[in-house]
Amino acid sequence: MDYFWPCMVSLWVIYLWETYLSVRQRRVYGRVKEVPSELKAVLDQQTLIKSASYQLDKSTFSLLHELFGQIVLTVVLFLNALPFAWNLSGSFIGYFGLGTEYEITQSLAFIMILTLFSKVLDLPWSVYSTFYLEQKHGFNKQTPAFFIKDQIKMLILNTALTFVILPGLLHLCHWGGTYFYIYAWLFTLAFSLVLMFIYPDFIAPLFDKYTPIPEGTLKFAIEALAASLNYPLKKVLIVEGSKRSAHSNAYLYGFWKNKRIVLFDTLIQDDLIEKGAQGSPNEGAQGSPNEGAQGSPNEGAQGSPN
Repeated sequence: MDYFWPCMVSLWVIYLWETYLSVRQRRVYGRVKEVPSELKAVLDQQTLIKSASYQLDKSTFSLLHELFGQIVLTVVLFLNALPFAWNLSGSFIGYFGLGTEYEITQSLAFIMILTLFSKVLDLPWSVYSTFYLEQKHGFNKQTPAFFIKDQIKMLILNTALTFVILPGLLHLCHWGGTYFYIYAWLFTLAFSLVLMFIYPDFIAPLFDKYTPIPEGTLKFAIEALAASLNYPLKKVLIVEGSKRSAHSNAYLYGFWKNKRIVLFDTLIQDDLIEKGAQGSPNEGAQGSPNEGAQGSPNEGAQGSPN
């Protein structure tokens, strides 16, 4: 049975459905002209207009980017570019005296060819998003050197993870027989859990600087809120996101008893920390844990390479 056309139709149906949902959301951005009564206490008209303008520009960029990606995928499949890349990877390892019997080596070369191809195609979009769209709305804080360094770090990290995961998966495919997919799933699940443990201490600091929040009102309030919810909070950290973006955000992550809360430094007022450092734990517990929580999670996500 020829699976090409069913797969192609499925890809386009999914793309068109997701695009329809995005267009519907875009219309909402254009319709909202006044601050809803429920938000007037925390949002002014000028901020609403700026936010709507930013979201409209982001939506336009996203729609064009997704269309470009869908067209590239379609062309790659129609032209049988994947078998070509596989043969190219075989020719590459052949220069080092290795034959096609070195399946793992060829597979790693194959993945690297696809990764570099994807990076080259996506780089202009990343540059435009960072240095035009984000810059236009006053959010970008990256310099070209910082941007290039980030891209190199991400490429090296992705390559390292690929070299760890792929050989294990290929061995499981040969060893697992008919039920190889179950073993492959268990392997990827275990690896994901390991990443959850090592990410906070070894991977995240490669891209941003994390420091413990100073003693004071804000820390006491966050800890009091976590305790009231039986949330196993281990650390409260501040990430130096201001070197990357002016977006504000806060997020929670961790596994089991190793839970952490991270606040973007753009979210916290310096005077709040300074004043809080002079306060007592009892005074701090009365502070509001929601101070600065107006930042959007979607905004903050732009500051993270993962």
